[in-house]
Parts: sequence; C-alpha cells; structure tokens
Amino acid sequence: KIWLLGGIFGALNPPSNQILDHLGYIVKVITKQNTQARSKSKSTYPSFLRLLFRNKLPSFVEWASLRGKIMKALNAIGQIYRQFRITQYLPLTELQSTLVELVHEPTGARVMHIVNDDQENLFALSFQTLPDSSNGVAHILEHTVLCGSKKFPIKDPFFAMTRRSLNTYMNALTGQDFTCYPASSLVEKDFYNLLEVYLDAVFHPNLRKESFLQEGHRLAFAEPENKSSPLTFQGIVYNEMKGAMNSPDSRLSKILGSLLTPDLTYAHNSGGEPEEIPNLTLEELIDFHQTFYHPSRCLFFFYGNLPLVQHLDFLLHHILGETKKIPQLPPMPSQKRFTAPLYAQKIYPIAAQESPENKTLVAISWLTASISQQTDLLGLSLIASILMDTDASFLKKALLQSGLCGQAEASLDLEMSEVPFTIVCKGCKEGAAEKIKTLCFTTLQAFITQPIDPQAIETALHQLEFERTEIGAEGIPFGLTLFFRAALAKQQGIAPEHTLLIHSLFDDLRNRLQSSSFLPDLVRTYLLQNSHYVVLSMQGDPHLEQEEKEQEEKRLEHIKQQMTSTECEEIILQAKRLAAFQEEQENISLDCLPTVTLKDIPRKPQYLPLSSQKADNLPVFYSDCFTNQIL
Repeated sequence: KIWLLGGIFGALNPPSNQILDHLGYIVKVITKQNTQARSKSKSTYPSFLRLLFRNKLPSFVEWASLRGKIMKALNAIGQIYRQFRITQYLPLTELQSTLVELVHEPTGARVMHIVNDDQENLFALSFQTLPDSSNGVAHILEHTVLCGSKKFPIKDPFFAMTRRSLNTYMNALTGQDFTCYPASSLVEKDFYNLLEVYLDAVFHPNLRKESFLQEGHRLAFAEPENKSSPLTFQGIVYNEMKGAMNSPDSRLSKILGSLLTPDLTYAHNSGGEPEEIPNLTLEELIDFHQTFYHPSRCLFFFYGNLPLVQHLDFLLHHILGETKKIPQLPPMPSQKRFTAPLYAQKIYPIAAQESPENKTLVAISWLTASISQQTDLLGLSLIASILMDTDASFLKKALLQSGLCGQAEASLDLEMSEVPFTIVCKGCKEGAAEKIKTLCFTTLQAFITQPIDPQAIETALHQLEFERTEIGAEGIPFGLTLFFRAALAKQQGIAPEHTLLIHSLFDDLRNRLQSSSFLPDLVRTYLLQNSHYVVLSMQGDPHLEQEEKEQEEKRLEHIKQQMTSTECEEIILQAKRLAAFQEEQENISLDCLPTVTLKDIPRKPQYLPLSSQKADNLPVFYSDCFTNQIL
C-alpha cells in the first residue's frame, strides 16, 4: 500500500490539494490500523478506493505532519505545491544543507528554507522597514505589535510565551532597514506554538492607543494628578532612546549615516531620535504597519529539519489563505556619489565635571561597495583587519605613535545596501581631524607601495574566516546567523547563496590574493581614489546634556502654555486610563496562549552515533557532527 501511494503521488504533477489531503488521511488510517489491515487483506483495495474518493477530509492538525513524511522533499525548480512555486533549489554542500526558495503565487509572499538535520529549528518573519524620518516608527511598531493581537489579546504574548515554551531563542529586532521576529525550539509543537503567536502578532496586532502611549511616547505631568506640575515626555522607546543616544558611539554612528547616505533610509535613526519621537502619531504608526507588515512583503525564513511542507501548510492555514496580494516594495535606490569629500564638526555630551581636553572623536568614513559585491567586501574586511586589528597593525600603529589619538579602530557596516568603511580615532585633541586624515591617506599610500607581509595576510584571513564560520557565536542559534547572512541579502535583491557560502567566498578570495595587486587595487578604488567620504570631528561638551535638558523643558513648557484647562484634564484622565488598562491587562487569563505538554516532548534524547579508533594504542571515542570546518 505504501508503494502504491508512492506511485500515485509521484504520478501527480503537481498533485491536487484534495488528493494530497486524502493521501494524508490514508496514511493515518494505515498507520493506526496496520494490524487490522493485514487481517482484512482481501478488502484492502476496495477500502483504499473508498478512502481515496469518499471519506471526509481530515483536519490540518490530524495529518499535516503525516503529509510532510509523504512529501520527503520539494526538490526541483518550478515544482508547485499548493500554489507555492519553487524558484531556487540549491544544495549547500559546505553547510551540509539545502537552500529552497519559494513564492506563494496568489500573494507574492516569499519563503526561504535552509534544510538540514539540525533539530534546533528556527523561523524568522522579516520585513523591510524603511523610515523616512527619525521619529522611531519602526522601533515603536516592533514594540507595539507585541502588546496583544486578534487571537491573543493579552498584555504581552511575547514574554508570556517565555513561561509556556521550551524555546532556545526568542526576540524581536529593529535594524536600519529591516525588522525581524525570530524564534527557535527543539520541540516541534513548541516551534509551531511560537510561530502561531508571532504570525498573529505581526499581521493582526491590536495596535491600541494605550499600547502606543505605553511603548512609544505620551505627555504626562511630573505629578500625575497635578496639572500645575511640569509636563514631561514618557514612553518605553522614548526613554530607551534617550539613554542610547547619550552614548558617544551611537551619536557618531547616526551622524555619519546622515552625512554619508543623505538620500537613503540610513540617513534616519530607525530607533528614533528623542527630540523627534514625540512627533509620531498613532495614525502614522498604523499606516507604517499597513505599508510594510503585509504578508506579500514578508520573507518567511525557516531553518532546520522540520519538513518544508509543514511550514507551508501552516502558513496557508494561519495567514496566507486569507491574504490579498499587494505589489512588492521597489528596490532601494543607490546613493548619489559625492564629487568631493564632506567635512563636519559636531558635539556630544560628556559629564559636567569632565574636561573636554583629549575627548574629541575623529571619524573618516568612505562609502564603498554594494552588498552585492561580496568578494570586494570580504577583501575590504581583510584590509581593515591587516591595517587596524592590533596596536602593531600597519595603520593603527602609525596613528597611535603619532600622538594624535589614544585609541583607533576600523569597521564595516555589512547590513547596509552600500557598505561604509569607517576609521574612528578617540582621545584626540581638538582640531586634529585634518592631521589624522592626512596621516591616514599617507599611510594607506605607503601600504600599497610596498609588499604586504604574507604572514599578516594569512593571520588576518584565518581570524576573519574563523569569525565568519563559528557556530554559536555570540550565543545565538546557527540558524539565526544564517538568517542574517541570507535573508537580509535577499531583501536587498542579492542571491542568498552568495552570502551563505562563506568557505567558497574565502576560496575565491584566496585565489584573488595570488595577485599581488588585488589588495592594493581595493585600497585605491574604495579609499584613496574615492571622493565619497566624510571627515567628522566631534568635540566633547560638558554643557550639552544640560542644554538639551533645558531645550526639552522649554519645548514642554511651550506645549503646556498652548493647552487649555480641558486639555490638561485630559492628560490626567489619560494617565488614569493607561494605569487602569495596564492593571486590567495584568489580570487577563493567559489560557488563550498555546502551551507545551509532557506528551509533546520527545521521550528519547537525541541519538549521537559513537565511533572509536585507536591513537597510539589509546582508544578514542567520537561522534561525527557538523562543525562548519572548525576543528
């Protein structure tokens, strides 16, 4: 019977949904009633035909996993399963995985699955989110969608699930041009519980006014029921970003983004600037959600050993079956390149008692290659390592020995569509920017006019490759590492295999390094002869924090002066309604959330086959596993 099922299934191209449903039901019956089927072998085929054409369709929950076992693989470009069409099927030998990309034709939703034997399955719902201001809309929306949804109308399904789940990772992240919602688990039932909660959160959030006031921003009196007390700004994201933007590094990064890419979304602070966050309205938040958080514009990423068809069935059952297609977002434009470098001077806050002497930050940032030019970017990463990794590195040594700075570092922002190469010097004297720039260019010129030490190249190459291949780096699942490499590139229009195959990229880099001109050519093209760069000097100011505080107080005082007595009373009532809402949410039952029971947990631990061999007459026991070529 199983052979017959396989024959029928293989003859269907593509198999109809109804036949698939019946086949799933047949396998269930055969599995549960195997003994009875053998004892009634004479009636097997009539029973089979009756099941095939007459029996009632089973529910999704009853047979989804069985159908996954029937369809062991979707393994050909162009193959269609329930209107999901495979657009890419590529074995990733070095990762012991297979990359499968699909598009759901009725909605345009994109699915990416990295298939392998890893039991730590991970999903991520990823959206391109492109703010056109620094009002923090993407960040506040990330918080607010997790404050209750249509199916799970409770205070915080996200954190509530941490107590009802065996997840190995749960998070929500706002990047410069994306927002993603990843989670992982070793337990199949738990995995789908989390996916159900996340799907409802991002696609059917309640987005209540109270949640917006709590997570984003609101006006409140310093003494909540005293309208004579000072007016203040409150809100979780608002307060978070006030703290974050007190950091000199955060200010430096955001200023560089605004100067280096003025025409792109990176010119804005996706987390939100404290002075701009209060400008955001609830209506703008809802519009942003409708624009960017549509299933047609979502990338559904999966990783691990659970069958792809189960994921597809789940998406159809919970979200895609009810979705109407909208157009994809247009490609992100390229930044128009400068014809001359840009110089800027800014200030950042230091403690009131600190001296500003030797507190200047100097940054030189070049806009280099597109994210599609992976080999060039890998070469630039290698150059940054050779030049700046240690105090003895070629450029860092020159900077430190010059006495122009106390610290120096280099970085590339590989999550941007066009990648900045940035050198930051700290502990500088005021007015040192031009001297530092001159020294950098002189040293880079010297670097390319003499042979580069092969040992320095190999050391930097080894370290760079180790960092890119390590499993479990920074305490996150390996599936999430691959998501950041593949899915974010996909959202920029880049073929994900170009960013996934790290060892192939390094093999290509090594081949190019056979030419002694490869690294010098990169330095000339992207640094020495590139006019699109910014020289930024930031002076520490012990008065700035107080000045910004006074500016905020003046702004709030002006707002208060424009308010009527009725509007002041409304702020007091708003605070009471918010407190009542928060208390009400605390008392809502969590029973609507899915949970894991003992029967959902595998009874047997993961089996690791053990092998042995002798080394110098000593028995050595080992279990082969994927290490990404790290020994």
